[in-house]
Amino acid sequence: MSTFGSLTTVRLGIYAAQKGLDVTGNNITNINTNGYTRQRLDQVSLYSSAADKSASQYNVRVGQGAVISGLSQLRDPGLDISYRNAVANVGSADQKLAGLEKLADILDEVGKGDGEQDDGVILNQMNDLRDLINQAITNGITDYEGAIKSSATSLVTLLNQYADDLQTLQGTFETYLNQDVDRVNRILNDLRDLNLQIRDADIRQDPALELRDARNLLLDELSQYMKIDVTYSMEDAGAGLMLEKMTVSLGTGDKHTLVEGEYATQLSVDNQNNNYDIVLSALQDEDGQTMTGSNSVTLEDTEMYGSLQSLRELLTEKGEYADATTLAQDPNAGTKRGIPYYIAALDNFAREFAEQMNKLNNTQLPGAGNLFSNSGNGDDATGITASNISISKGWTEGTVSMQTTADKNASSDDRTRLAEFLNLFSKDYEFETGAGTIGEATPYKGSFEDMLLHIQSTLAEDQMATTTVLNNYAITADSIGSDRESVSGVDLNDEATSLMVYQKAYTAACRVMTAMEQVLDTLINEMLI
Repeated sequence: MSTFGSLTTVRLGIYAAQKGLDVTGNNITNINTNGYTRQRLDQVSLYSSAADKSASQYNVRVGQGAVISGLSQLRDPGLDISYRNAVANVGSADQKLAGLEKLADILDEVGKGDGEQDDGVILNQMNDLRDLINQAITNGITDYEGAIKSSATSLVTLLNQYADDLQTLQGTFETYLNQDVDRVNRILNDLRDLNLQIRDADIRQDPALELRDARNLLLDELSQYMKIDVTYSMEDAGAGLMLEKMTVSLGTGDKHTLVEGEYATQLSVDNQNNNYDIVLSALQDEDGQTMTGSNSVTLEDTEMYGSLQSLRELLTEKGEYADATTLAQDPNAGTKRGIPYYIAALDNFAREFAEQMNKLNNTQLPGAGNLFSNSGNGDDATGITASNISISKGWTEGTVSMQTTADKNASSDDRTRLAEFLNLFSKDYEFETGAGTIGEATPYKGSFEDMLLHIQSTLAEDQMATTTVLNNYAITADSIGSDRESVSGVDLNDEATSLMVYQKAYTAACRVMTAMEQVLDTLINEMLI
């Protein structure tokens, strides 16, 4: 190697060491930057393959220094995939648990009652009604019917309140769903825009590492809302230039495309018939031009997974009350319980309670008639739900009274029918599921009290199961996240080592340069002498 060739080698070494110090310093200063990926200086040995004119087979060819080939990020694609799948699991379970906790705020009766056993306000009110009927059997209906009517009014008011609270919660989660859909749409648009910016940077031969960090952050966030697949491919931009193209698709169902290069879809909620269907629009670019061959599509019930799907299920799933159509689309629908399930269960209780009470009070005697109706302005008992159950107009105005007997020839002190009213509270009933449309589901059998406790225990079991699942998912996600961070994150110990290596390389190269300067100075001066 010539003298000036050696100078070039040293100069390249100084330049490479200086860039290495720059990269290391950048890593250290971004150690707390959210989403920052550790960068690495890529360099190769410069070696000229052309032989000198006077080259000999005995010559030993040595490289001519280090050349910087670029900057790259330290990422493990496999860990990215595993982490985003784990985040989708956490998002799904976390959203479901949040919904169940809101339901528990309404339906969990523990601690709400004032009785000795603290059974809750509804059960306490039922017990109060039962006790008043028992006292009427002992002392006669005359002094107790007013109290019984008042207690029954309090009971239906509580049922109305709980039903209204559930409907309000339904509206709240509908708002949450729309807000999350809006956020997902912004993410999809941002990913499309970043793809365009990264493409422009690739054309300029700029690695655009910070833009890629921003894109990875958005992909991590998107994976909380839905399970996604991310793929990278190369496309010909013309003149032999190959550029990277990122495609994001759903990781479940038919794996519909969400983002493809410069095109992105948008989500919307179709709430026809309270189905809350998620609709994907055709892929469009930033100017609103539709990608050739792309069409809008409505996702099936099982084509999504993540927090968005959990929100949908909280708004739509009826569990054992699911109809045959829903079960045909999703065989697991019978085990998924959202707000509609608890509304249906509470309606079931109110309907059965009113039906049994009205049946006993419809005798052939004067004052007979419905005690409960679907409106306080009438006596119609059809279509009773927890939200509309009321004291009938006849009972309110006194034209209907609680019957003490069904025998018109009975003595004035006959209270056999009151005893039957009392027995209603201890008898078991079959609370039909699915309004008879489900067929395979077994009706719940138990007393009125059992039915209320069954609703609460079902909710508690769902909470416990979901909490356990969420904890397991969170542990897995944290573990994978730590593994990913160990690869992609900045470690001060590693950077300190790199700092010393590059600093020593820089110092050594400078010393070589100084030594060569002294040698050349000596040679030139000697020649002049």
